[in-house]
Amino acid sequence: MSNYSFPPSELEALRGKVVLITGAAAGIGRAIAGVAHRYGAKVAACDVDDTRGQEMVEELKERILYKHCDVSDWSSVVNFFKETYQHFGPIDAVISNAGINKVESFDDVIDTETGELKAPDLSLLKVNAIGTWYVTKCAVHYFKKHPTTKSQLVLFGSVASIFDTPPLYTYCASKAAVLGLMRALRTQLPKDNITVNMIAPWMTLTPMATDHIRSVWGDLPANTTENVAVASLMPVARPEINGKTFLINGGCITELEDKLDETQSIWLGPELDKHMREGQPLWLRTASMVIERLPDECDV
Repeated sequence: MSNYSFPPSELEALRGKVVLITGAAAGIGRAIAGVAHRYGAKVAACDVDDTRGQEMVEELKERILYKHCDVSDWSSVVNFFKETYQHFGPIDAVISNAGINKVESFDDVIDTETGELKAPDLSLLKVNAIGTWYVTKCAVHYFKKHPTTKSQLVLFGSVASIFDTPPLYTYCASKAAVLGLMRALRTQLPKDNITVNMIAPWMTLTPMATDHIRSVWGDLPANTTENVAVASLMPVARPEINGKTFLINGGCITELEDKLDETQSIWLGPELDKHMREGQPLWLRTASMVIERLPDECDV
């Protein structure tokens, strides 16, 4: 895998840029907002925790817009983007950080009134997967308003996008969806001068959980929220980066996609590798032709 070196001096490239961040009131999102602001960016931040959101505004004072936004609610996301555009003008970068987590069990949960099996809680999918899709759709819409400007979309996955991490069952599924979305977008968005990359943090020490994590994690490498924040801003400072998965581990930035591609013939086998490399471009060409015909074929 490829390790990236990213000196903080490169963050000077953020000066004057409009950076929109979801889930920005606490944890990694708050760190991203702080780093971006420190290096001169105009920060549009949203969250459902308005108390912490207002504390951030009071601390940063200028070049900061905070709005309440539930990313699982389409109208809430649309309104946040609209207000950001009205307040700051063209949006240069969007960092889709908002997400939730929950330890789950496969024990049956029975409704005491009906005796029937209760439906599973889908709130994680709504925030982590659907919310990411909502943010992506709005980001691309606003980026396309200024097609000559190179824009950056940064999606937050997780190590759980790549490795199984039970009992975080729904979390794994939702973060794998984010990885799939990034890979589906990475050949298409550059046509509109947009790049897309995914950040996959490993164990990260948040202020409230540091002592507990250290007692379990021991001397294994762990990130600080600032480590992850800086890594997430690298694609904004280096707009040529596209289609990468960055695993953030102990403050190190390790890229996964290039080696996966390089070794594809090993883990698929030479014949299937050859067929996939020939077939995927054909599929993309076919899909593009279908999309081009859709407006003429749809009777609305």
